[in-house]
Amino acid sequence: MSIYSIHIVIKEQISVSLMREGGVKSMEVKGDMNLQVTNAAYTHIKLALPVLITDFGSDLQFKQHPNLLKFVPSQDRMVALKDPSRAFPIGQALAVLKWRYAGHDESLVPLSSKLSNRIFSFPRSFTNQVNCWPSPSNDGTCEVNIEYELENESVTLHDVVISIPLP
Repeated sequence: MSIYSIHIVIKEQISVSLMREGGVKSMEVKGDMNLQVTNAAYTHIKLALPVLITDFGSDLQFKQHPNLLKFVPSQDRMVALKDPSRAFPIGQALAVLKWRYAGHDESLVPLSSKLSNRIFSFPRSFTNQVNCWPSPSNDGTCEVNIEYELENESVTLHDVVISIPLP
């Protein structure tokens, strides 16, 4: 099997609003998976999705393409066509799965402050996820130092944006 016969693209966006005193005001994760088959020999593929290592409870919602099998609770999640006589299109990317999580669970935020977890060993639930240190100057401007750390080393973050609201 050629490694180029099946292409899977997964995109995920995380949006988190943190409170000044610590804690999560809101968090939303949106993701999608696209599948593209480029070899006719693999148009009837079935993809077994990995078991979730984090329990999101009922707050994590999945939507499958209408032509795919629906996930069955308490069973392995499988991306496969409902009708086995049909095939995935060749050379055309198909959005096969979307997911969304909305919640306030601080332990699911992928960033944490460097100091609180490494030096003081506070329990995770009492740490700030991002530390901001504002330093006002005499000319009316303000310099802000931000400390954060990627908690889960198996995750790669791209295009991280930290917004600081101005009064």
